[in-house]
Amino acid sequence: MFRLQAFGTAAIERDGTRLDGLSGQRKALALLTLLAVAGDRGLSRDKLLAALWSESDETRARGALKQLVHAIRQQLGAPDLLIGVTDLRLNPEFVQSDVADFDAALVAGAPERAVALYAGPFLDGFHLRDAAEFERWADAERAAYAARFDQALETLADTATAAGDHVSAVRWWSRLAASSPLDARVAVRLMTALGNAGDQAAALRHGRTYEVLARDELDGPADPTVAAAMARLSAAPLAGTMPESVAAALDLGVAPKSAAGEMVMAADLGTTSQERGQLDSAARSVEPTPTPAVSPPLIPGVRRRPRVWAISAAASIAAAAVVLGTYAHGLRDRGLADAPGPGSTAATPSGSMTARPSVGVLPFANTSGNPDDEHISDGLTDELIGALGKVSGLKVAGRTSAFALKGRGLGVRAIAETLHVGAVLEGSVRRAGRHLRVTAQLVSAADDSVLWAEKYDRELEDIFAVQEQIARAIVAALRVKLSASGGPLVTRRTSDPVAYELYLKGRYFSSQPASAGLRRAMDYFERAIARDSTYASPHAGLADAHLLQMLFAGGSPRQELPLARAAAARALALDSTLGEAHAAMAHVLFAFDWNWEGAGREYARAIELEPGDATVRQRYAIFLLDQGRFDDAASELTEALAIDPLSPRINMTLGRVHVSARRSGEALLRLRAALELNPQLSFAHQQAGHAYLQQGKRVEAIEAFRRAALINGPGDSAQLAYAYAVSNRRAEADVILRDLLASSKRRYVPPFGVAMAFAGTGDRDAVFRWLEQGYDERAAYMDMLAVTPAFDPIRSDPRYASLLRRMRLQP
Repeated sequence: MFRLQAFGTAAIERDGTRLDGLSGQRKALALLTLLAVAGDRGLSRDKLLAALWSESDETRARGALKQLVHAIRQQLGAPDLLIGVTDLRLNPEFVQSDVADFDAALVAGAPERAVALYAGPFLDGFHLRDAAEFERWADAERAAYAARFDQALETLADTATAAGDHVSAVRWWSRLAASSPLDARVAVRLMTALGNAGDQAAALRHGRTYEVLARDELDGPADPTVAAAMARLSAAPLAGTMPESVAAALDLGVAPKSAAGEMVMAADLGTTSQERGQLDSAARSVEPTPTPAVSPPLIPGVRRRPRVWAISAAASIAAAAVVLGTYAHGLRDRGLADAPGPGSTAATPSGSMTARPSVGVLPFANTSGNPDDEHISDGLTDELIGALGKVSGLKVAGRTSAFALKGRGLGVRAIAETLHVGAVLEGSVRRAGRHLRVTAQLVSAADDSVLWAEKYDRELEDIFAVQEQIARAIVAALRVKLSASGGPLVTRRTSDPVAYELYLKGRYFSSQPASAGLRRAMDYFERAIARDSTYASPHAGLADAHLLQMLFAGGSPRQELPLARAAAARALALDSTLGEAHAAMAHVLFAFDWNWEGAGREYARAIELEPGDATVRQRYAIFLLDQGRFDDAASELTEALAIDPLSPRINMTLGRVHVSARRSGEALLRLRAALELNPQLSFAHQQAGHAYLQQGKRVEAIEAFRRAALINGPGDSAQLAYAYAVSNRRAEADVILRDLLASSKRRYVPPFGVAMAFAGTGDRDAVFRWLEQGYDERAAYMDMLAVTPAFDPIRSDPRYASLLRRMRLQP
């Protein structure tokens, strides 16, 4: 497997060994990097010519590109490394890249993994002569990746602070301060974290360091907020010497330099001899680690040594649980959760579970030693959750919550209490070719006793039988009575094991709703269909992937919607008992066709077939929300959370319900819980922005929308423009709108957000022009038109009523 490194020094490796020959060829590295950033969508040859040979005539440029592609394939001995004819892209079967993994980590809500991948600025020190377009592109990407890296650090710091883990907060803020040494806001946050961690002396030192740098580099006084923070810290009682844990959190071995290049030593910063001794001691105790370096700061001479810091995921989950518990009391107070509904399990005051049997299926560990087999272990977990979720009388924790605890190292009792279950199933899968060894054991949360355990040595073709045997063993161990029908718990929908494995790979990548992951998922689903055209599941997976491409990856509805509709219809024609196919069709019907009655029937059937699928209930709640049925939607989401309590998207959707119902306090409570679970959930940041606007908190609202735009990129900044406009910052709104309108000539821009931005500026004609475009295209999020608060100012306009009538959304 080849790996392209674009962060820091550009290079390409094979199985961990740097290939110096190709790594020294700048044009080849430039081409590979362009394709790595483009991901699965690839780049047209015309765009590559414009980027790399803009100074050459077309004939010569095309010849040069052809020769370069041939040379790369020959030198690497991989003819399939680059694929495509009109459009070129990297073949993910042969080459990976740190930029793709970085983006995937952010999308997956794993900022710590993203930070670890960032070994320095994008293409640091890399220049290409006679390629001005490439240089401009690289500069823009370098700035964008640096911003996302900083945002990931801030997310980690905020998460640690919210969890009360002040030492971890110091670690993350110190790295961000090194990246942005002249950012007063970051300086204050680091000082605050140091104070919270019990080391006011270090906090004051950092404030003085900031003042020196600001004076030298900005040629003026430091930001007054830093001086104010220093005054507060000076007035607080000192905690004594530097705590060892805080000292270890700071990279104190290298002092910053002034603009003139001299080292700013501790004595120059006004430290005492005792403080200097602490600094020297900490510097000696902190050794460099062989982890990727982080990006150099903007100020020359201010350096950092490589370090990757760990954050306690369990603490983050615990903090979210506090928010969730507080919210549950609020629901009961409002009469929406008087008693546990179907699919929920209440806890007694002592913390034990009720008599209703319940189980959490932890993700099976992949012990093959090959990460490419992860889809097998994850697929086995998914199938067991789905099969057990259909057993009447048995509560099964949802997939998102189970996978949130993967690799956390928690004990059975802690897992059971988090998932609200009485037993936990854990196991492993080892693959060797077509042979599988599956081990599983069911453990009681009450006393850690093993209720059942078994080992299976089978071929991949027997995976369905293994799933059936495990499911039945769990049901028997928990003493759940099966229905009299006596049918199988696990449905075998294909007899082709290769098609089944391709489907599992598609499912694995479809859980990563970035464009790159979705395109790979579609490819695997299509290959599964090519193997077995009568296999309904990959058709349903393909439909869902096209829907996600429209909703979260900027896909054009003109391209994606017909494919989604056709795939869902084909899945239903092949197997009318497939719940995920009914759910996909329901989503097409209500969100894009506005066929509310038809969608309601499909959701009813999907829930009947998959009563334990929390995601189906979440989407059904959106269907209810769009029709203004706020309490019904909240009730449905409460049911979903009883199944899947750690799902950030379900929490976010419930926050969205409250935003639409103008219940901003409850909305923010739920949205904070969602962001505790996944700080990279951009839609949660956007909804929080709307809730803040309802409370008149414009500064907080703009910050929330800004975070969403940073996560999704500048193409998703329309709602930030709306926030600026309604906050009397029209000039900033106009700048964003101009950029969006210009970019809409080159790529697809979702109309709903642009219409919202114009609603903020008060330009009604532009609002309806973009809404009509959304109507004609069947664009994403148009189904939200009747309940989106941002459109309150246009509700009296006859054109608004006309749109609602045509979308069958009027009361």
